[in-house]
Amino acid sequence: MQNNPIWNQLHQKAKQADIKNLEQLWQNPERHQSLTFEFEDLYLDLSKNWIDSEAKNLLCQLAEHANLKDAIEDMFNEQIVNTTDQLPATHTTLRDPHHKNYQSNIQAIFDLADLVSSGTIKTAFGKPVTQLVNIGIGGSYLGPRLVVEALTELQSESHIPVFFAASVDDSLINQLFKSIDIEQCLFCISSKSFSTVETLMNARAVEKKLKQIAGYLPNESQSSLMAITANKNRALEAGIPASMILPFDESIGGRFSLWSTIGFPIVLAAGKEKFKELLGGAYLMDVHYRKQPFNQNIPVLMALMTIWYRNFIGLDAYGCLPYDARLRSLPKWLQQLMMESAGKMHNIKGEVISYPTTPWVFGDHGQLSQHAFFQAFHQGVDALPLDFIGVLEKDSNSQDFLLFNLIAQGAALMQGKEEDHSMKGCPGNKPSTTLLLKSMSAKSIGQLLAMYEHMIYSLAVIWNINCFDQPGVELGKAIARDIQEHVENNTLNEMALDPSTMALIKKVTEQ
Repeated sequence: MQNNPIWNQLHQKAKQADIKNLEQLWQNPERHQSLTFEFEDLYLDLSKNWIDSEAKNLLCQLAEHANLKDAIEDMFNEQIVNTTDQLPATHTTLRDPHHKNYQSNIQAIFDLADLVSSGTIKTAFGKPVTQLVNIGIGGSYLGPRLVVEALTELQSESHIPVFFAASVDDSLINQLFKSIDIEQCLFCISSKSFSTVETLMNARAVEKKLKQIAGYLPNESQSSLMAITANKNRALEAGIPASMILPFDESIGGRFSLWSTIGFPIVLAAGKEKFKELLGGAYLMDVHYRKQPFNQNIPVLMALMTIWYRNFIGLDAYGCLPYDARLRSLPKWLQQLMMESAGKMHNIKGEVISYPTTPWVFGDHGQLSQHAFFQAFHQGVDALPLDFIGVLEKDSNSQDFLLFNLIAQGAALMQGKEEDHSMKGCPGNKPSTTLLLKSMSAKSIGQLLAMYEHMIYSLAVIWNINCFDQPGVELGKAIARDIQEHVENNTLNEMALDPSTMALIKKVTEQ
């Protein structure tokens, strides 16, 4: 990568003093117009960033040099892009109304949703389903929860409350049992592999609780358990009736899977029409991503800004700050999407790379963050790229107040405030991006999430890494399984562990 002449030109560009001087950059009268972009329900303003037209053009050339255009087409044409597992990445086919996968996917989801919402499907207590608990973690949890929270205020024809159980934590599971009507609850075990330890432990805890209740009589015609998985056989072996299993394909990555049958909780919570609108919004972004030139392509530009700050300016964190409570789970979803996809030290050939990839992603509801960590943004010596995300709705004065806060924070970070001989001064010249949605609709949410997905894929192509695998995730889990097995067999001393780890295990087991 370092031998790439464009890479070297960008390094030289980043060393220029003026590129980090927003006051100087704003001397260009065309700056705002050249760095704002609008597509359908999204409005993107990059003008408060440490970038100028020369840097932007060089970054677009970098994307061209990486053959990003061909790589985009490879993904949409179902070529092998997950080189580790030798699989395509087919999540975009699920939102393409012209693709056969689109209809088969929504038909499977909608058929089961209709049976649940109509009362045809009964729980193992012979009662209609009035609640759903989604048992899953990672991509089987973060995406559906984000969308459910964003859309559940939009009433629909099949509004069923949805709860989420992700962490293996007895206190959380017990709290959940107190919050639901367990006899009228359908428990959805969502796991691509149907071997995720945390998910299966929670599923067993739920099944144990169900068996303790009088009247629990599961059979083929009534069940309190269902499964969403790419491994149907394991779900069947676990005793889930075939009629209560929603499969999806192995080629759909877990953190890209909310568009698949993993989105079943979204349909129950927000309705079939809202789910179709969600897919429709994502499809609009898919078309934009494929067709627009890089200098007008919103996902590509978002990726290039990340590369600019991470690899050339040298900033190693990235903030996602939605100014709307309905998007409160967006930072966590993006954190997994970016850090699990792009947190790699090997290129697609398996060679160790010498340049950093993913930044450290964090964030929270914007207004709450103002009273938590914005002090460090305004007066800390560091700077980092921030995404301010707002929703343009005129339903109430409080919504306007949220947006005024969003706008003010971006302005304050850039402008700062001079105070002679005072600790109240803020230096300003801090970069940020503003992204506005025209409304909180299923269509706009689909566009937003697909935009971030394509941003991640663009990053991976330019960094020459595979964004569809996650080998590092398994290491800690494997060690945890080994520890538990050796503890149960009283063979802990046979493990080759450091003294600190051994002492910590003994602290746990001696309680």
